[in-house]
Amino acid sequence: MIVDTHDVVIYCSRLIFGMSFVVFLFFASLVYADTGDGRTSSAAVPLAADTENGEAKSKACIACHGPEGISAQDNYPHLHGQRKTYLLRQMRNFRDGGDRKDPIMTPMLKNMSDQDLVDLAEYYSSFGKVLGSVESAENGNEDPMPSPATATSAASAVPAAAAVSEQGAAVEQSSAAQKAAACAACHGIDGRGTSPQFPNLTGQKAEYIAKQLKAFRDGSRQDPMMAPLAQSLSDGDIAELADYYAAMQ
Repeated sequence: MIVDTHDVVIYCSRLIFGMSFVVFLFFASLVYADTGDGRTSSAAVPLAADTENGEAKSKACIACHGPEGISAQDNYPHLHGQRKTYLLRQMRNFRDGGDRKDPIMTPMLKNMSDQDLVDLAEYYSSFGKVLGSVESAENGNEDPMPSPATATSAASAVPAAAAVSEQGAAVEQSSAAQKAAACAACHGIDGRGTSPQFPNLTGQKAEYIAKQLKAFRDGSRQDPMMAPLAQSLSDGDIAELADYYAAMQ
């Protein structure tokens, strides 16, 4: 049997092209994946934030979180001046089935894209001041699109030693302040998160803080750092801590 060299070359070229195309489609699917509900995700590529789009999207949030993220209702948190990375992670948890589920938040976020979430977080974090404070928030380097339900290592992410060493001089040693000393490594002696992954608590709603601490305590909200701490708190401890941070300025 005589094989035509020209035909072999053509066959091999077509085979290589076909295999290359399949590989291209595979890697493209990792970067631009269908989420299954009409949304697409390109979380592997950092998304540029659009504050104006975030403000427009926030109109749907006003009923609970108020204009500019300043809530008039005790059971809904202020979002004004909150950490961008923290907001992004919580919204993705609600939307994508992470450690938080809510009958209001989950349906509202279900049809929002990654870009919408980035824009919303940018808008609420853009006010530059922690609610209730006269000082600008130092937000540090923010994660462009954090994954939901990602465990955080206190040893690597938090300047714990520095925060704790300063607390004796900087925090009034009331009963609530003594309890809050255990929170300072992550939430700061002044209620400001020490890392973009940790929320600011300064001026936050007392009822909302108490609700979240109880959720960590009873396991309805999961977190490898917060759950063990909250399990040691009584209802009285939780009420005291919530009032303490809510009164901060």
